[in-house]
Amino acid sequence: MTAVLIPTESIGKVDLLLGQATMLAVDRWDEVAGMIQEAMGIVLLMAAAHPSGRPVDVPGLASMCTMDCVDQALREVQSWDLALAADLPDLARLRVLLTDVRRDLNGTAARQG
Repeated sequence: MTAVLIPTESIGKVDLLLGQATMLAVDRWDEVAGMIQEAMGIVLLMAAAHPSGRPVDVPGLASMCTMDCVDQALREVQSWDLALAADLPDLARLRVLLTDVRRDLNGTAARQG
């Protein structure tokens, strides 16, 4: 049985993406903002427990909207091996939160457009 490596750089990217999403959602007073903040808290703990040995960057981060940040963060998290759940116990909750946020943001965009 081989051990699954923890994707520390990917965790760092998700940390940056959700940090940006949190800043962009600061003026929202709905469930979406709360879910983004909860996801950010989960990722902060993951990043603190498993820091990247190299600097992490997300190209174009400053120009991303909330939906772009959440979409990219969800793609990163979905690329992680589910066997990591033993080392990252909140992995399933993070995936659910990001999926729910994306769904709710899509619904908001559809109602506005």
